[in-house]
Amino acid sequence: MKKFALLFALGIALVFPLRAQQPAPANPYDLLSRALTPIATIFSPEAQLHALNATLVLEEMTGLPPEMTGMRVELALQPPDRVLIRFPYQNEPVTFCRDGQSVWITPNQPPFDALAALPGESKKKKPQKLGPMVLPFPPQQLVLLPVLFQVKEAGGEQGMRKIEAALMPELARGLGVEEWSVQLTLDANGKPARIRVVGPGWHLAVRVETLDYARQLPEATWEPTGEAIRLNARQIRTGLDSLGSVLESQRPASPEERSK
Repeated sequence: MKKFALLFALGIALVFPLRAQQPAPANPYDLLSRALTPIATIFSPEAQLHALNATLVLEEMTGLPPEMTGMRVELALQPPDRVLIRFPYQNEPVTFCRDGQSVWITPNQPPFDALAALPGESKKKKPQKLGPMVLPFPPQQLVLLPVLFQVKEAGGEQGMRKIEAALMPELARGLGVEEWSVQLTLDANGKPARIRVVGPGWHLAVRVETLDYARQLPEATWEPTGEAIRLNARQIRTGLDSLGSVLESQRPASPEERSK
């Protein structure tokens, strides 16, 4: 699941096109190539546009509580070491932010404050560090990525086009994701409007509500607005594995669950 989460996070980043005003190519492989290629610019040290802001709306997910349908997730990304994710939890915004080697979370209250109680860095061992956010291949090789996928048209609606992409069988077997696929719904300019990921017994669908690029994001983006929980690399690596189950255990029961 960790491996897939990394692949999916990379896939979401890769599908955001940089020049949305260009007409979409007819060939689905060309369309996928246009979607993949701009990410090289974002992760390149010489990039003119080196950061992005996006808002994703959660439309569907296997096991998603009804009250979370339509949840908005805000994303700010500025490689190599700045990323911010904000989402609502119990009617309050929760923010995870990495700023270099500093990681903070707001609000400073349960269940998130439990992360601060995790063991910190050992004085007897070299401190752990968070690595940079980089592509697993040189940016100039990104244009070759479409050949690693099987791509096909998946219909269209109201001026939208859909393509479906899955890794080539040999590569998918090596990564253990043979049954995974991604469906992209793109507008007339080739800009993603929806992203749907389907796997064995699981699916996720999000709508791309906003997407903006910038040379860099304001410094205030990476500063907490209130008291924050400060974590080191070791706490992040050990704590985030269990945070999902903690959030689920403290989630209020839905009306349907309470009626059972």
